[in-house]
Amino acid sequence: MLKGFLLLFSIAQIAADFKSIGIEQAPWQASVQINDKHHCGGVIYSEDIILTIAECVRKARLEFISVRVGSAQENAGGTVLKVKKMRLQVLGLRPNDVAILLLRSPLYLHGGIQAIPLATEPLVPGTNASVTGWGQLSALNPSSKVLLRVDVQIQDQLMCATNNAMKGRLISVGEICAAPAGEIPYACQGFVGGPLVADNRLYGMLSWQSACDVLSKSNAYANIAMLKMWIESTVKLINFLGIG
Repeated sequence: MLKGFLLLFSIAQIAADFKSIGIEQAPWQASVQINDKHHCGGVIYSEDIILTIAECVRKARLEFISVRVGSAQENAGGTVLKVKKMRLQVLGLRPNDVAILLLRSPLYLHGGIQAIPLATEPLVPGTNASVTGWGQLSALNPSSKVLLRVDVQIQDQLMCATNNAMKGRLISVGEICAAPAGEIPYACQGFVGGPLVADNRLYGMLSWQSACDVLSKSNAYANIAMLKMWIESTVKLINFLGIG
């Protein structure tokens, strides 16, 4: 009975740290969909460019990839557009590799559909940030159908590596780590590609999702400040030279 009570208490703690939000509170949020179903998070970079994690789309056929924006619902509302071209960082094989998606038609940026500027410098450990997406609240619950936000703090790289070593996960120099203030897990299954945001700037995208268990104290994010030059130069190639 005590074990069951502790499990329910842990789930209640997890749910309390997640906040359901409207799309106006994260208007840059996108849902990258495969076969018309939510697959990963994404971010609006401009009226015709969406950023996500390469692993989310690396094996998908281009004609089956679409993007939903302007909605806090996982699979309803907002605007849905097909993807015209896709460019993966390197081969898209590393956990922190980024994918650039060119939409078939431009978005109308307004209200709940907004681009987000990229960070120019990484966040220092101890800085507060937030991550959003449609992930699970716990191993016993399905993925959320509404947009969730959880507040986190940037972690020291060594601390992050130590926390993840027991799970066989190596943190690379191209990643930054964030974790909640408490001991509970967060941003588990379904949050990959979700934006890590502070002061309305994009600092990271979730590149590796923790399992929904009590050992998952931190997650790793693609370091956008380090990738900014590659993103900007690749977008120019896609838009002006037609390289996909």
